[in-house]
Amino acid sequence: MTFIPTPEPDQSSGNQSLLIWASNSDQQFDLFNQAWLLFTNSTLEQNLNEGWQKFIHPNDLDEFLQTWHEAFAAQTAFQCEYRLKRADGQYRWFQCCAELRPSVSGELSGFFATSRDLLQQDQQVESSRNIEKHLEGLLSYSSHGVWDWLNLKSTEQWWSPRFYELIGYQNQEIDSSMDTLKLLLHPDDVEHTFQAFEDALINNSPFELEYRLRIKGGTYRWFRGYANVLRNDSGQAVRMTGSMTDIHLRVQTEEELRLARLEAFHAKEEKKNFLAMMSHEIRTPLTAILGYSEMILESAQDPFTQTSAETIHINGEYLLNTVNDFLDLSKIEEGRFDLELLECSPITVIENVRTLMRRKAEQKQLALKIACEHDLPETIKSDPIRLKQILSNILGLAIKISEKGSIDLNVSSDSDSEGKAILLFRVTFKNNKLDIDRLKLLFTSSQMEEHALPGLGGGTGLGLFVSKQLAAILGGQISVSKQTGDASQTSILLSIATGDLRREKMYRYNSASLIREIKSSKVSSDLLRKNSRILLVEDGIYNQRLIKFLLSKAGADVKVVEHGQQALDELQKNEIPDEEIGSEYDLILMDIQMPVLDGYTTTRRLRSLGFTKPIIALTANVMPGDREKCIAVGCDEYLSKPIDRKRLIETINGCLKKESQKNLIHQ
Repeated sequence: MTFIPTPEPDQSSGNQSLLIWASNSDQQFDLFNQAWLLFTNSTLEQNLNEGWQKFIHPNDLDEFLQTWHEAFAAQTAFQCEYRLKRADGQYRWFQCCAELRPSVSGELSGFFATSRDLLQQDQQVESSRNIEKHLEGLLSYSSHGVWDWLNLKSTEQWWSPRFYELIGYQNQEIDSSMDTLKLLLHPDDVEHTFQAFEDALINNSPFELEYRLRIKGGTYRWFRGYANVLRNDSGQAVRMTGSMTDIHLRVQTEEELRLARLEAFHAKEEKKNFLAMMSHEIRTPLTAILGYSEMILESAQDPFTQTSAETIHINGEYLLNTVNDFLDLSKIEEGRFDLELLECSPITVIENVRTLMRRKAEQKQLALKIACEHDLPETIKSDPIRLKQILSNILGLAIKISEKGSIDLNVSSDSDSEGKAILLFRVTFKNNKLDIDRLKLLFTSSQMEEHALPGLGGGTGLGLFVSKQLAAILGGQISVSKQTGDASQTSILLSIATGDLRREKMYRYNSASLIREIKSSKVSSDLLRKNSRILLVEDGIYNQRLIKFLLSKAGADVKVVEHGQQALDELQKNEIPDEEIGSEYDLILMDIQMPVLDGYTTTRRLRSLGFTKPIIALTANVMPGDREKCIAVGCDEYLSKPIDRKRLIETINGCLKKESQKNLIHQ
């Protein structure tokens, strides 16, 4: 008698291995495997002959014996179910499958049977069903529609209920196949989608793309698809599974955002073009207005003419400042504002502002007083033009709304919360009726009409709002407060960063000495180098007259032409072999926007023809990039309209000096 060894079962869980027994031709049980012995907690001897019968439930034993004897008589296999006593005395149902046990002679020699625990089997079936239900639940609650292409030789697929739901159909309402998918795809997406399938299957390329499917009702929606390819050991694709998710809302949002950005870009471009056109159209006549009014102021003797010219000049400057404020605000809003941080003298900036604002204060019978609490550094790291602009706007406001007395500008040095050096400019003035809160709002809003102050009138424009933004860019701020101890006194405090001052020399501010320096330098700055020959290329008749007058008065010999083609003709008319083109001229002042041939094209052609002398762009184009465009085509310098006479002459002298030095080197 023998038994068949089997792996040690896990008795703690009650999950036994397959129970095996065998009977012989004498209808005696002569074989039990270890799983049987362990389940019944018995020995082989206890099961021999009829000993095994005590482990079969009494109510099942007779039926089992009858089935067994009948099968033996009929020499056929049989199946039955019975309860078997476990080691702990509990009975478990088993299913018995008995097969004929042939002998060497071929005659029936008994049965060889296996008994399977039905509870364990039922539990496994139930577990499989639970897993299946859980998977179905996951698929139904997932936002992804799942598909499975089991047989790549067929077009048939399996689509999950969620897949059908995404395209608007009930489960199994339409065939799940590649053919159906092709019909649902947007015509524009069919080719690249099926190409993606082919690349994934053949080239092992990732399948991840966006496409449109026609959902129930006829409309198309956007989906994003993913897939993986299952391959056999030889690398051949045997199955493909994937999923898709609805991205229609995201695509719509992205498209709306794209259109909004495009609309914003067009609006920005329209605004930019409008500002450029407005600036150009206003600057061109302002050149004549400011230039001629300045000439009249210098030459007129009677008070009425002087007052009239002064009124024209002041209002012309106001109009120019307004245009500049619009341009500055546009640059700040777009984040394109570029500062030119230079080593500059704060004393020079203060004196320039004092000179500019003193006359305006005198017109209202106000005294403009400047005092410095400490010695000031020789230079600071800042943008002198923007600093002057901010101080001028603040002092201009103070002059406008002051009732009487004086405008006091007090300058001092200090350090900020991080210990960095700063300069403080405190402007103090008197106005008993001033609403301090409304005054603060002037610096925080570009909508001037919402926060207008009594007595402010016109002329402030966007300057205050722009000044606050500029102060922040210069590393400082502007604040407004009532003077302590005197409710009628108002202070506007400007702070700016100065850079490192540890190595800077300090000077006492002295207005009188500065005035002498300015007067002594004014004579030389109004004169050009002797015998300078200048070609002025300008189409505006009034600007032609003004610029020619200013340059002639400064000592230059000026020739005027109206556009670029005339300039080319003029420079080539007396061309001598082996001599440089335009040798009779020392410098060209070139307008940019002109009829027939503009300044850009003219400059390019002159440089290509070998003209090497200075060309200064003189233009009303002041938008970002305009200066760079002029330099790129071959201009040496760039000046914007309206013309600043002093800067014009200084720039011409600088170019002529460089040209003279260049000629000395080449000699």
